[in-house]
Amino acid sequence: MQLIVGSLVALSVAINTVLVCIPLYVLGLVRLLVPIPWLRRKLAYPMDTVIDVWVSGFHLLIRCFRLVEINVDFPPGFGDRKVWQVIMCNHQSWVDIVILQASFRHVAPVLKFFTKKELIWVPFVGVAMWFLGFPYVYRPKSSDQHMSESRRVVNEAVLRRESARFLDKPVAVINFVEGTRFTPAKRDARGSNFKHLLNPRRGGLHQTLVALDEKVDTVLNATIRYDGVVPDFWDLLCGRTNSVHLTVEEIPKPSNDHDTMTLWLNDCWRAKDAFLSHQSSPTASAKSHKPA
Repeated sequence: MQLIVGSLVALSVAINTVLVCIPLYVLGLVRLLVPIPWLRRKLAYPMDTVIDVWVSGFHLLIRCFRLVEINVDFPPGFGDRKVWQVIMCNHQSWVDIVILQASFRHVAPVLKFFTKKELIWVPFVGVAMWFLGFPYVYRPKSSDQHMSESRRVVNEAVLRRESARFLDKPVAVINFVEGTRFTPAKRDARGSNFKHLLNPRRGGLHQTLVALDEKVDTVLNATIRYDGVVPDFWDLLCGRTNSVHLTVEEIPKPSNDHDTMTLWLNDCWRAKDAFLSHQSSPTASAKSHKPA
């Protein structure tokens, strides 16, 4: 039965993706060719509406097929789609992106995030993300340290250029500051200082906060926790995902000074790790406790 559900949902997602990509490609090509800056900015709004349609369609599938129970804890009074937002979040699975999109779809602008350049070759989705202004950056393998150094300058230039585009209209920028999805094997191989997280990297977050310096006063600290085994995307489509909990808090943004931001980010990650440890404890109470 789960295989049938997964196949039906996958087919529905594929059809939804193709249908929204058609107007998105048309608008993207027009926007690319139009030489008038103000008109280019105006075209970004209907393009974001198309993405809202895709997210709403996926959320409808989640509800109709009971794929996953999403429990969200937002700050009191939170919800404004006309303000710039910066979100930093832990990262465990591609399902994280669906959970964040579904949860923030009515309370934040369209979500955008930095992603590895190889994903531009994903059919339909890769080019669509490029049209929408998702910054593509180089993400090295752990064995590719020499290449990582050789491309660092290029990456920083991309981060600066693409972050500046976030000024065109309100946007919610997600930063997965661990740089990749968490697994116990990666944690051990990279000598992480945390039990449930990889060591954070400040690069993309720093560039985003510098670009949006006068637009944002706080950072949204989001923590995703899955009950049981962390699912992959196929698990989600088949309805094999246990309930997921998203906790969001507003915290003051740090100084743009590199050392200060590094200390701030490490403090945030220690609190997040303690929060996840508490929530995964068998003796944890049912009442939610937000990370500091």
